[in-house]
Amino acid sequence: MRERLSDGSTRLKVGIRETQAAMLEALSGELEPPYQLLYVLHTSRNGFPLGRYESPELDRETMLAFLRRFGSFIAEDARHDFWIHSHTGGTIVIDRYNMIYCYGQLESFERILTNAGVAAVANWAAPKVPSPHGLHYHEEWDQAEREVLSELEWVRKPLRDIDVQFWSGPHAS
Repeated sequence: MRERLSDGSTRLKVGIRETQAAMLEALSGELEPPYQLLYVLHTSRNGFPLGRYESPELDRETMLAFLRRFGSFIAEDARHDFWIHSHTGGTIVIDRYNMIYCYGQLESFERILTNAGVAAVANWAAPKVPSPHGLHYHEEWDQAEREVLSELEWVRKPLRDIDVQFWSGPHAS
């Protein structure tokens, strides 16, 4: 579904029940290198510093290898949000609620989604996070968290207010 943002731009908001990892890979095929990944770790079961982990610039093969190795972890655990950004235009985000957001070349992304059988819905039926809901940080993914953080030469920056999982006020750390 196309969603208008407060700045006047438009993005796609995609809610699918399964195959999020495969969809990330398919959608990323529409982006051109170089790529940069953003791994937003807002909850760690391993005691890693929380933060916005930015990758160096990556070529297509490295980005795809990362997605193939860690896509299931990214899609099946809620300790993080994950971004794929192309410096030539376009960004794909999967958040802790498994919503996928696409920015940039929306027609290309819509074609990929349609070919994958994802149906567009009217605004009144837009994908929503259920309320109440639960987020799961699965023990079986603890090793994957360690491997993600050692896979690339990340640069860690502080979380932004919007990233904080357990909000406790404007100066939460």
